[in-house]
Order: sequence, then C-alpha cells, then structure tokens
Amino acid sequence: MREILSKVAVFLALVTLCCALNPFQIHAQVSRSAQRAYENALQSYSSFDLDNTVVQLEKALKKSPNFHKAWFLLAQTNRDLNRDSLAIIALNKGLSINDRSFQRGWLELAELNWKLGNYKAGVASMDRFRNTDVFSKINADSVLSQHYRWVNNGLEFSIKAVSFPHTDIDIRPLEGLVNTEMQEYYPTMTLDGNNMVFTRIVPSSFGNFEHEDFYFTSRNATETWSFAQPLYGINTAFNEGAPSISGDGMTIIFTACASPRDGFGDRQGKGSCDLFESVYNPNTQTWSLGENLGAPNSGAWESQPTLSADGNFLVFARARHSRHRGSDLFGTMRGDDGTWGKPFILPGKINTSFEEESPFLHPDGKTLYFSSNGHAGLGGLDIFVSRKSEDGLWGTPVNLGYPLNTNRNENSLLVEPGGEKAIFATNRSTHNGDLDLWQFTLPQDSRPTSVGVLSGIVLDQTSLQPIEANVDLVNVKTGEFVASVTSKAMSGDANGFVLPLPENGRYSFEVSREGYMFKIDDVFSIDTADSDRHIEVILERIKTGASISMKTVRFESGSADLAEGYQTDLSRLVIWLRSNPTSNVQIIGHTDNIGATSSNKVLSTSRALSVMNFLVSNSIHPDRLSYSGVGSLDPIGTNDTEEGRSLNRRVEIVVK
Repeated sequence: MREILSKVAVFLALVTLCCALNPFQIHAQVSRSAQRAYENALQSYSSFDLDNTVVQLEKALKKSPNFHKAWFLLAQTNRDLNRDSLAIIALNKGLSINDRSFQRGWLELAELNWKLGNYKAGVASMDRFRNTDVFSKINADSVLSQHYRWVNNGLEFSIKAVSFPHTDIDIRPLEGLVNTEMQEYYPTMTLDGNNMVFTRIVPSSFGNFEHEDFYFTSRNATETWSFAQPLYGINTAFNEGAPSISGDGMTIIFTACASPRDGFGDRQGKGSCDLFESVYNPNTQTWSLGENLGAPNSGAWESQPTLSADGNFLVFARARHSRHRGSDLFGTMRGDDGTWGKPFILPGKINTSFEEESPFLHPDGKTLYFSSNGHAGLGGLDIFVSRKSEDGLWGTPVNLGYPLNTNRNENSLLVEPGGEKAIFATNRSTHNGDLDLWQFTLPQDSRPTSVGVLSGIVLDQTSLQPIEANVDLVNVKTGEFVASVTSKAMSGDANGFVLPLPENGRYSFEVSREGYMFKIDDVFSIDTADSDRHIEVILERIKTGASISMKTVRFESGSADLAEGYQTDLSRLVIWLRSNPTSNVQIIGHTDNIGATSSNKVLSTSRALSVMNFLVSNSIHPDRLSYSGVGSLDPIGTNDTEEGRSLNRRVEIVVK
C-alpha cells in the first residue's frame, strides 16, 4: 500500500507539471467527458481500485485518443497490475503524443522493455532518454541517476549475454519422479548427494486452498530421483517452505509464515515470516515441529535459509519492510551452546539497494549462489555466484549468464557437492506444471570447489562404544576451520559425524573430548577415485603413559626451527593443555634413519625443544613440560619406504 501511495504522489506531481507546461493545449485536445472520466480514474487510483481505474481511463481515451495524461496513468496502472506488455503499449502511445510532459517516461519504457526481454527496444528507448532535458541534469538527482545506471547496465549486459550464450550447460527437467502438476521448488541436498528435500504446493485437507509442504526423494542407481514422500512431523496444515538440510541430513532450517487468522499455528514466531530449526529422530523416523531460531528473527521478513555443511553457519534473506520492497542477505553463527548469534549483513559486494534473495552456500563454504535484480542482469531476478576471499569478504558477484538466466525470475538454485551439476526451479516450460525442478551442467568458471564426504565414528578405547566428541577439519595453510561438528554417540549408526572434504588442499583432521587424549592427522584433498572416506577414530582416556603422535608438526628442512605459518597440531595441543590444566607432558622428538644416529638424536632433541618453546610462548607453564629426543631408535613404520620414513619423523606427547 505504501508503494502505491508513493506512485500516486509521483503521478499527481506529473499531472501538475503537464498542466504547467501548456494548459491551453491540454484542454484544447481533451473533451469534457474525457476529462471527467480521467478525474474519476485518478480518484479510483488513489483509492487503490485499479480495475475501475482502467475502466475510467478506457472511457477517457475512447473520447479523446490523444489524451497523453490518460495514457501515462494507464501505463502506470497496468504496471501495478503486473501487465507490463500493456504498460509498454500505453507508455509508448503517451510518449509519442507528448514526451515533453514526461521525459523520464523514456527511461521507464527502457526498463519495461528490459524486464520483458525486449532488449533492442529498451536500448532505443534509452537513446531517446539521453536526448531529453531531464538526462542533461541527471547528476543533480541521485535517485534518478541510480535508476538510470541500473537499467542501462542491465541492458548492456543483456545484449552481450544473449549474443554470447553458454552452449554447454544442457538445461532439462530433473530426471526421475519428482516433478508433478503441482509446483516444486527450493531443493536442498545432503552432503553425500543422494538425498534431497524440496518444497511442494499441495491441496489442503481443511478447505479449498493450497499450502506448502516438504517432500523427500533419493537418488537411485540409475542416477534418477525416486517418487517423493512427505516429511512427517515437520509438515502441518500451514505453510512450510525454503528448507536447508545439514550435511548429515539430521537438521533442517526452514521458513514458516504467519497467516492472518492462525498466526504461526503451534509454532512461536516474531514477524511475518521466521526461520525455524527441525531435528530428525532416527528412532521414530520423524522430524520435530521446529523451534524458532531466536536472534536471527525480527519483526521483519526472514526467509530462504542456506545452512553450511557442518550446520554452524547460516545465510538467509531479510526484507527491509516486506518482500519485494528490497531485501539483503545476512549471516549468523551457531554458538558453542547451540544457539544462533546476532545476524550480520554479509560483508563484501553482494548486497545492493534492490533485492538479493534465494542464497545457496555450497558445501565448500566459500562459494555462494544467490538471486538478485540489483546487479547487471537480464531483467528479472538472475542467479549470481560470489566467492569468499581470505579476508572474509564476499567478492564481486558474477552473473551465470544466458540461457540459465532469462528476463524471468530465476531462483532456488542448488549446486551438488561435486560442483559440476546443479538443480533449480523454473517455469520456462509447461513440462509438468507452473514450477518444476530442472537440472543443468554448470559452466566451468561458475563451479565451486568439488567436495567429497569424510564420515566416521568416534569410539572409546576401552569399551569400543560410540562417544560424543568434537570433530574439526582445518585448512593447514590458513588455520581456517572448514567444518566443525559433534560426533554423535548412537549405537548401530556407522556415521557419528559427516564432514565436507574439499579437493585441492591439505587439511588437519582433529578429534577431541574432555577427559581424553586428542587425535590429529593429515587429510589430503579428495580425488576422482576416492571422493568419499569413512574412518574409525579411537580415543584414549587421559592417564599416565597415554600418548599423542603428532606427525604433522612442520619444521624447516633439515632444521629444528618450526616452519612459518599456521601449525595446526601445536595449536590444538595448546588448546588441549589449557582444557586439561592438571596434565603434565613430556615432548619426545623422533626422526627416520637417514643420516648418522648421533646427528639424528641431536636433531630430534632440538625439535622437541622447539615445540616446548612454542607451548611456553602460548602461555603453557614450563613446569608442566619436559622434552627429550630419541632420534631414529623408536620407529613406528618401516624406514625402507618414504611413507614409512614420514611416519617416523614425528613429535610424540606423553602424559607424565
């Protein structure tokens, strides 16, 4: 309503301007009956009765076909009614009669043609606008200047994109039994790529209307998707939409909106639409109803969440007032206590003064896809990709191009963990209803880092029963956490934890639990032959003689000096010693058998001392520490191979 009031004020100002320009000419060309119908149309427009506005304007134009003010109001009314094709016809007619009274109309006409995909006509209208008196003074009007740049950049991009389309993306309906005569959209996928949840509009059993529910499908051996089944527990008679599932498939963040009569139903909400969290119960095979996320929600519109693979970082869309009034992408972090923190606007170059929505965070944690009409695009909401830099800022968005993006609205993108294939919702065909899920191959330059699955279970050394433990995957080069989860203690479940394992990197795999020795090891990037890995981790309770073999402490070649950069093993050791203040340890250096025994003993002792100095420099009291070196006398692998020698070059931590 606020938007229509604003348009009324703008239009009435335009009417005043028209009369001031040439009142005699206006009255000379318009009959009295046409003027009365026009005044009735203005009254109806001010009262938001758009249908009657059209009726009155048609009467006016039948009496006086050259009544340009009536054509301009008819153009605006049709635009308000989402009849952009009719708006173009009316605006063209009015401008052809008297463009001096509405010189900005050429810019409006260029925008309408851009949004309908009439790019050449849009460029022609923009050329006419550049020849007006209004354009010569554009720098004095910041709002008009921003509007001009937005439309002009969009038209320039559209002409280029259509001229040079992507020819290798193979867009087609999703294979399998997901799409129906109902609408399917907002897909989300588990980290293994074999299970998908999406939103479907279904008939209500409580009346003659429809609502949104969640459905589940799995990928079979033929790479097609199975017949979809509803999710039990989370679905209600109200709307549930825009789900995002965690990598392990145990948590869903979703949107629920208040209805005028029933509000949020059995859920507790804050604004028009809020974010909720549902947890899967494997014993009952049902989902919980969903708890309000708390801090991320406000009195505004929050929706369209995307959850990181480990479930600890969330991106979502928030509108400034209500949807279609401008929206931005926000982020929030899950705290150690499981609650969500205060949201923050995503730093970098993603958000504009227009609409950013429908985000999808790939499991690599650094590639974000989203829809926007604020960046240069083809006229509607286009899909863009932005990459996170090492300073934490999101980079300049890149349009995924034509024919994936069109002048229509494209959204609901999902990029599979492998990074090559993607799924999105579109109504570009009458294949099976108004909105279906389609699949395509991403252009090479738009792909994320390929991600595999690192799964496993953590066991107690004595009982060999599953235990809860913290499991972290850390980038060895930067020290950045790739993922951090809690391994669950569920008997009979082979997967206590599931982590994303990106390609092209070296990672530290760290497992810890209070009262236990921690485990740490190197994990290298995935390859095509081994994209998924499953491991079993056994933790030993803290006791005298318990040890930790730290095989990845990095030293300068042939030296006892620690290598520059992040030392993931030592950083974890510092945390462990701080968490277990009563534990004292001995640091023992080891080498392989290359070189003289005496020099190896000296080198191993010096390296153990370097580790001790690192710990002391990080506030671990020296009285808790001692060090020694044994050279090559205590190997844990063969010295006949490089792999075995690498195992022998290590630092061991032993509880005293």
